[in-house]
Amino acid sequence: MVVKTALACLLAVVPLAAQQEGRIKVPKDSLLVVVTGCLNGRALRADDVRQTDTTSGFNVRSRTFRVAAKKDVMEVVKENNHRHVEVTGLIKKSALRESGMKFKGGRIVVGGGSTGGPGSLPDPADNVTVLDAVAVQNLGKSCER
Repeated sequence: MVVKTALACLLAVVPLAAQQEGRIKVPKDSLLVVVTGCLNGRALRADDVRQTDTTSGFNVRSRTFRVAAKKDVMEVVKENNHRHVEVTGLIKKSALRESGMKFKGGRIVVGGGSTGGPGSLPDPADNVTVLDAVAVQNLGKSCER
């Protein structure tokens, strides 16, 4: 009787483990998104951003992302330069939070000044959200330049 119970438990666990292998583990401080857009080097200009979990309460407003990934995924990014792609990846929630105080129902945001001296320009990379890519799929079209 004990052997049958142990065998039944083992058979119930095997399909569950196989299901979870294909899933992406999303840390608590990140969001899983699917971004469709045009790659230009490591920059991804987004046409559409979809969240897999829409109950998170975060709105992804970024239209340009800097793609970061492991070496094998970055090779796929390099191969698809100036191509229309679909990228699945993670974005840190902290990168989506707007700093400053909101007024007029959130239409006006007042924040602190930059750390540069007078006349210095802000670094353009400061406002670009990093997308940690897990998968890149070519959609078969080239991008207009």
